[in-house]
Amino acid sequence: MQTMALVDCNSFYASCESIFNPKLINKPVVVLSNNDGCVIARSSKAKKAGIEMGVPFFQIKEIVKKKQVYIFSSNYTLYGDISLRVMKILKDFSDEIEIYSIDEAFLILNKFSKRSFYSRALNIKQIIKKWIGVPVSIGIAANKTLCKVANFLAKKDELGSQVVSLLSKNEIELALKVIEVNEIWGIGANISKFLKSNGIKTGYQLYKKDPRWVRQHLGVVGERIFRELHGEVCLSLNSNSSIRNQSIVSRSFENYITNREDLEKRIVSYAIKASKKIRSEKLQAKNISIFIRSNKFSKNKQQYHSIKTLSFINPTNHIFDIVKKSLEALDIIFKQGISYKKAGVILSDLYLENHYNEDLFDSQCIFKSQKLSKVDRVFDFINNKYGDGSLSIAKENCSRFYITKRTNLSFAYTTNLEELAIAN
Repeated sequence: MQTMALVDCNSFYASCESIFNPKLINKPVVVLSNNDGCVIARSSKAKKAGIEMGVPFFQIKEIVKKKQVYIFSSNYTLYGDISLRVMKILKDFSDEIEIYSIDEAFLILNKFSKRSFYSRALNIKQIIKKWIGVPVSIGIAANKTLCKVANFLAKKDELGSQVVSLLSKNEIELALKVIEVNEIWGIGANISKFLKSNGIKTGYQLYKKDPRWVRQHLGVVGERIFRELHGEVCLSLNSNSSIRNQSIVSRSFENYITNREDLEKRIVSYAIKASKKIRSEKLQAKNISIFIRSNKFSKNKQQYHSIKTLSFINPTNHIFDIVKKSLEALDIIFKQGISYKKAGVILSDLYLENHYNEDLFDSQCIFKSQKLSKVDRVFDFINNKYGDGSLSIAKENCSRFYITKRTNLSFAYTTNLEELAIAN
């Protein structure tokens, strides 16, 4: 029988900011979204100060001042690099690992050690803290759903080990008695509302329901959750997973955009950034989606929202392929006379490089791919060395039209030698 662990970094973005700035430890820290719009990460002290996730920054300025909260603009370059370092450590503990998101991963614990699962988890936690500086919580169980339950409880154990094991029937039942049903992985708002209307408020009450009732009222998804709560494995580990299953780059504009040329330049810029993301993770996209929208909060302006998805013949991460297809999609959905406030590019249906069967008999396709790869490498090298935008495509001139507001941006530290922290 397999034993699985879910390793989840605590308040990840806020923790990353604390690594090179020790004065932030045990202090209220908040990280803001793109353009310093709203709260996307909070340290435990910031949570206790009453700062909610997703709240606009302007609404918490009084709390920030009163509680002396440290504010940071999102530094995704730093967070991504720290994430890769954490995941590398986890891969040293198991060759079966699923990177579920930028700050969490499932891994199989059965191999390579005769130590108890709990002691192995403690060892993982200690090494990540010592080598990277990021605190983690670990949930141990037989499957993903119970690992999520265990990890949820581990995060509540702030003064303890933050490692929770749910391997026995008694441990599972005790845990489910103290967790609300809406906190169980996979149970969304609608299912939660339905369950509570039927008197099911805790995980344990769902756990004790008749399987036939679950199948009848909750369908396949609900039955899968129910079976996993009883220790079955319904969701296998995807060891070929990447950090993301899609790459999204979207921005709200500081000012309205009304003409096609300006909007086109934004789309090209976002397409380039999205392609760079998946190349860095050795992924290729089969589909691309472009969306544009007006400001839904501006009732005096004409409302418009459209999205168009197109497919590549073969999965790609080449800049020119992605830019060309993004402009094709924009041609289809662009509408004159609209004051646009937001746009975005989504690359989806991602494959690992060399894991998709192209037409091997199309020598021209292969030659083109090799040629474009060389262009991509040069493009990325120059922009990584001298900063994004140093080398651009003719239709991209993002800096002229859009400057992201990041007034509280921390240093790059690990990704820029000039900003590397040096001990005195």
